[in-house]
Amino acid sequence: MVFNLPISLVIYNHFLFFITLLNHCYWVLGSALGSIFGSFITFSTEGIEFVMTALFVVIFMEQWKKGKQYQSALIGVGFSSISLFVFDPSSFIIPAMILILAVLTLIRKPVQKAEVTT
Repeated sequence: MVFNLPISLVIYNHFLFFITLLNHCYWVLGSALGSIFGSFITFSTEGIEFVMTALFVVIFMEQWKKGKQYQSALIGVGFSSISLFVFDPSSFIIPAMILILAVLTLIRKPVQKAEVTT
C-alpha cells in the first residue's frame, strides 16, 4: 500500500512514472511527425539492407562479447535459421519472432535466476 511507504519513495515513484509518461508521449509525437513529414522527404534507400544487416551483426557481436549467458542469443539465431529454412525468405521474420518470444517467455524464470547467481 502507498500509505506505508516513506514519502521519498512515493515521490521517487511519481518521478519515474512521469519520466515514463513523457518518454511515451515523445515517442508517439515523434512517430506521428515522422509519418507526416516523412512523406514530403524523398531519398534513395538503396543499400540500406546491407547497412542494417551490418549494424545488427555488430550489435550482436558486441553483446556476445560482453555477455555471460548466451541462451537468448542462441535461441534467436537458432529459431531465425529454422524459420528461414521452413518459410520463404520474404516472410520468415514473423514466425521467427513468434517462436523466439514464446521460447524466451517459457524460459524467462530460469534465465533470470541464472543471471542473479552469476
